[in-house]
Amino acid sequence: MHIIHTVSSNEILSSGVTYCVNELAYGLHKAGDKVEILSLGSGTFSMNDDKFDYKFKKDFSYVPFINKVGVSSTMKKYITSSSSDILHTHGLWMFPNIYRNSNAKFVISPHGMLGEAALKFSAKQKRIFDYLFQRSAFRDAKLLFATAESEFEDIRNYGLKMPVAIIPNGVKIPNIRKNNADKNKKTLVSLGRLHPIKGLFTLIKAWSSIESKFNNWELKIVGPDQVGHKKELQVLIKRLNLKKVFIEPPLYGLDKDLFLSRCDLFILPSKSENFGLTVAESLAVEVPVIATKNTPWSGLNKYKCGFWIEGGEISLAETLEQALKLTNKELNDMGKRGKKWMKKDFSWECSCKKTKEAYNWLTKLGKKPDFIYT
Repeated sequence: MHIIHTVSSNEILSSGVTYCVNELAYGLHKAGDKVEILSLGSGTFSMNDDKFDYKFKKDFSYVPFINKVGVSSTMKKYITSSSSDILHTHGLWMFPNIYRNSNAKFVISPHGMLGEAALKFSAKQKRIFDYLFQRSAFRDAKLLFATAESEFEDIRNYGLKMPVAIIPNGVKIPNIRKNNADKNKKTLVSLGRLHPIKGLFTLIKAWSSIESKFNNWELKIVGPDQVGHKKELQVLIKRLNLKKVFIEPPLYGLDKDLFLSRCDLFILPSKSENFGLTVAESLAVEVPVIATKNTPWSGLNKYKCGFWIEGGEISLAETLEQALKLTNKELNDMGKRGKKWMKKDFSWECSCKKTKEAYNWLTKLGKKPDFIYT
């Protein structure tokens, strides 16, 4: 099968979309399919003889607003003249996500962009793009992919009626031994892009109410700055006179895994999250997790490897106080249960297998899987 994946950018290493596109493409190629990734950028990078990552030049680079939506005549031409069986786009509200042809089955992975909180950011621009372009792309889509039931609900709440495949993202289990070298100094970490949707304001305010009670704990916020949010967070930290909250640059790959393995507790206070890859990455290195109910991680409670809670300041503060009182053994045991869960239910092999089954159903090569809801 010939599969084309399109995404606005394949270069933002901190992006869960970038990670997922590449892992999915690699897994499908490994299974024997011809796979291409098309994105905006400069140059063409060949990953091997059969799988290519093509970069296309963006048009109107100096025209306000238009330069942000990724118009690319060369990408459009490549897609409309291609002979792929599947055209799978990742994300919304950009031109690379609406280019398509009549030969391929067109499918969309929204990657959380239809969540209520996500839709509030740049809402006017999204409504305009939806009216002019995205709506017709939705009409042509034969299948949407959701990573959890909560994202399926977002899709239906948006008014979309086409079939939806619910397939969780995968996670790599790094060969890293949990590192608790300094048991007297403990780290709570929030890792990901610094953006208002991540709920970091609420986290810092919650932390301010318990910081003085836990002299051996510190909070590290790690990730790339977006929309100038880092400065806003720094102002809040200074205003609250917090001494043990630190904002640090992003980490990637092995450096990120090693850093996480040295932390004691992970927190994701997001207002909206279709998956939350950093939760899986933390559990994969035996770090227990606190996540809000705006994320699809109810299994934290079920598998006793963390806390799935309401996202308000009071709830966060109460849970932090409870979690930071846990002994090293209790935290370690929670982390071990989390890693066991990741190995059992979250693997890229499983995710790729289900995705291929969905493609086969669309192209009449297989029966409808039970994870596709019509």
